[in-house]
Amino acid sequence: MLPNFSHLFPQLPDHSRVWLFLGERQLDDTEAHFTQEKIALFVSGWTAHNKALHADGTLLFNQYIVFAVDEEVEKASGCSIDSAVRIVKSLSQELNIDFFNRLKVLSFANDEPQLISYHDATNQQLPFLNPLISSLGELRNSWMLNVK
Repeated sequence: MLPNFSHLFPQLPDHSRVWLFLGERQLDDTEAHFTQEKIALFVSGWTAHNKALHADGTLLFNQYIVFAVDEEVEKASGCSIDSAVRIVKSLSQELNIDFFNRLKVLSFANDEPQLISYHDATNQQLPFLNPLISSLGELRNSWMLNVK
């Protein structure tokens, strides 16, 4: 059964802005725990122009880093977005994993996540996590993209 994200980040509204970073492989349990701790530490101090962002982050499927910010409280600035990218780059280096390959998608053949090329997903008409999601509402309610 495919996951349900309707309760992801319950303290944030649907209009919250979202950033997604897909890893080239699943992290093992130790790496996933390390990554989740780094994400939690980062979002607890995430700021824009010295103002705290109302934000959260997590690791999905031991492979997908997700950050969300309620921009009605405080907008994420270019510098704050850059800081999120830097933490993901740091994790990439520490764990020897690429989170920036936009030619791959996370597909769900037989309800199991698997990394495949975007080309294969569209040619085989496999459902996959929409990498163009920009709001938490989209992630909660319509995260799966079916190519037909």
